[in-house]
Order: sequence, then structure tokens, then C-alpha cells
Amino acid sequence: MTMLERNAKKIYEEQDQGVSSEDMINKYLPLIKKLARKLSIALPPSLDEEDLVGSGIIGLIEAWERYEKSRGVQFSTYATWRIKGAMIDEIRRSSPAPRSFFSQFRQLHEAEEKLRQSLNREPEKEELASALGWSPSAVEKVWTNYNLMTVISLEKVIMSSEGDENLKLEGVIASPEQTPEEVFTDKEQIALLAEALDKLPSREKLMLSLFYYEELTKKEIAGLMKVSAARISQLHARAIERLRDILADPES
Repeated sequence: MTMLERNAKKIYEEQDQGVSSEDMINKYLPLIKKLARKLSIALPPSLDEEDLVGSGIIGLIEAWERYEKSRGVQFSTYATWRIKGAMIDEIRRSSPAPRSFFSQFRQLHEAEEKLRQSLNREPEKEELASALGWSPSAVEKVWTNYNLMTVISLEKVIMSSEGDENLKLEGVIASPEQTPEEVFTDKEQIALLAEALDKLPSREKLMLSLFYYEELTKKEIAGLMKVSAARISQLHARAIERLRDILADPES
């Protein structure tokens, strides 16, 4: 049991003795901020990380009020699920995905490919919007919804076009704290993903490394790479889609 879990367990067991929910919030605030940082790649323009932190605190309080030890689940596990769920719900409320999402994403993907070839560079959001007859905000909404797909449940999962889990990015872009047993759960899949990552353009590899390994936020990465936050959303969505295509056809 981690120090965080021990502190949370102690506080929960003392609940009836007048320990306040404020103590629990203080103990879990680092975790809440970490989860908000990981979900930042999926933030629509109307939200920022502080909004997610606020939602996460609400999720923690709900966990605090509803937790039952008899279920046999550690409070830290239950709280993490509630915190993350509250954040994802906040993003979905602000940027709901339409039923036509996959059709829209395919259209956007095709437009990006055509403009990339004709411009010999990555197209801007406004150029994509003009080519599709959409508003720039509609383009960004599609990126947001696709990025949210890749961070729901396990923040580093590559999703197939049907939404099924495939491979985990943390297997290659791992945290220094992870043990070999935690990281290399399937060496063959890890090798395939490592090869796929090597085929990405350097900017996309850099962005993924900064986000998943260095754990920087979308805004921090945008500042380092000297692009807009919207461009980071585009790069992330494009990198994940490119990885999915490479893994589907490794010989390409």
C-alpha cells in the first residue's frame, strides 16, 4: 500500500471521529492534478485544467460519501475511478460527440491528407475548416473527441476505429517509476509499437514523448514547440491515427 493509500485509509477510518473531507481533498489533490494533466490533451477551448481539477474534487467528495468498505475495493481505487469519471463527464458536457463522429473524423482525416500533399506541410485549422465547409471550432471539436477516446479509462490506449482497446503507449513511453513487470506485459506488442513510433514524423514523436513521458500539459507543449494549443490537439490526434494505421499494416 502506498503512502497516499495509507493516509486515505487512515482518514476514512477516522471519518466518524470528525475528520473533515478537506483533509481528504488535501491528501488527494496531487492525484487530482495529475489526472487533470493527463486529460488536458482532450480539453475543448471552453475548458482548462482548473475546471478539471474542480470536477475531480467533486468526484472525490462523491467517492468519500459513497464508499463502502464491504465492497472489497480499496478507497484509493474507487476514488481514482470517481475522480476520472467526473473529469471525463465535464469534457463530454462541454464537447459532446455526435453520432456522426467517426464519419466526421474520416472526412477530416482525408482533408488533412489532401492538404498536406498540396501544401507540403501540416494544414492549419482554418485551412481544414475552409476545405470541409466547417467552422474552425467544428474542426477542433473533432480533434477533441478523438483525443478523449484515447485517454478514457487508460489514458494511453490506442483505439481502433470501432473504439476497441489495442496497444498501450505506456509500454514504450514509460514512466521512470514503472517496473519492468508493469511495462513489458507483452514484449511482442511492445516491439510492434516501438517500431510504429519510430515511423512517426519527428514532431509527432516529440509531442508524444513530452505528453506521455515528461507529462507536460497541452499548453506547456505548445509553448515549447512554439505552436498553438489547437495544433497540439491536431498533432496528438494525427499521431494516434497514424500509429493505428501503421499497426494495422506494418509493411506500409
